[in-house]
Amino acid sequence: MSRRTILIVDDHIPNLKIAVEHLRAYSFEILTASNGEVGLERAQLTRPDLILLDIKLPGIDGIETCRRLKANPDLAPIPVVFMTALDEASEKVRGLEAGAVDYVTKPVEAIELLARVRTHLTLRDLQLQLEAQVRDRAQALENEIEQRLRHQQEKEQLLVLVGQQSDQLRALTAQILEQQTQREQGLAQTLSDEVTGKLRAVEQYLQLAQQQLGEGAPHAVREPLAQAQAIVSEIQHHTQRVADDLRQPPLIDRNNPLLKLTAREYEVLQLVAQGKSNAEIADLLVISKSTVGTYRMRVMNKLELEDLPALIKFAVTHHLPT
Repeated sequence: MSRRTILIVDDHIPNLKIAVEHLRAYSFEILTASNGEVGLERAQLTRPDLILLDIKLPGIDGIETCRRLKANPDLAPIPVVFMTALDEASEKVRGLEAGAVDYVTKPVEAIELLARVRTHLTLRDLQLQLEAQVRDRAQALENEIEQRLRHQQEKEQLLVLVGQQSDQLRALTAQILEQQTQREQGLAQTLSDEVTGKLRAVEQYLQLAQQQLGEGAPHAVREPLAQAQAIVSEIQHHTQRVADDLRQPPLIDRNNPLLKLTAREYEVLQLVAQGKSNAEIADLLVISKSTVGTYRMRVMNKLELEDLPALIKFAVTHHLPT
């Protein structure tokens, strides 16, 4: 540990000499000044660890010097101990009010001076350690808050991305369903026009063959023709039924507004409709309350709902549990 520096401001040479010699004997580095102005200059230049300040000084007195020290943000943390020969309590109180931490009475007792210097240096060290711990803790908390905010922002960005992907998936699903419907309608038309038409032509050919053969045709010929006509009629019936089925509307209601929601948004909608709070939903789905709020806002926007009563009405209309 480096040597501790003490600035002594005193115009009384015998007293100054005693303090200097005694403190140097205990390995302190000593700086001196004979008045308040010089003391302020040396304090500003050297930043001592402690200042011993006489109350009675030429020019500005010790109390004014102390006030100026404490008014300087760079010098204010330095502990100031007054040296005074005055017995009046009022002077000592004025000194403490000016910012001093303690005082010693002249003539200075070496043992008392050393004890007070060591005490206030130790207190100053503890104060610096505490301030460092507070700064470190504050920095750690700031870093933690920043990290949490960053994680929250990443989650929000992920939610936006998932929402965009869900929208794209719904659009793609709608496109596929539309293409499927068009194919089914085309197939139905093909069955209705081409296949049915060709079957009708076959049936006519069979009828013409029967007419040409007449009643005198052998049974071995008329029977297969009759069976062929029956098969053609059955195929026509099945073909027409398939075409009619293909023309039926899809089982999925593509206009259902619930199809706009993602699976998680649908879960949030159900829980809100059941009267759950954001905190309860967050616990149930293991997400943050802010994330629940984001989902709720997205549900309201997608379903074009203005408020909670409108949401409840929507849930009842669409047979959701409430």
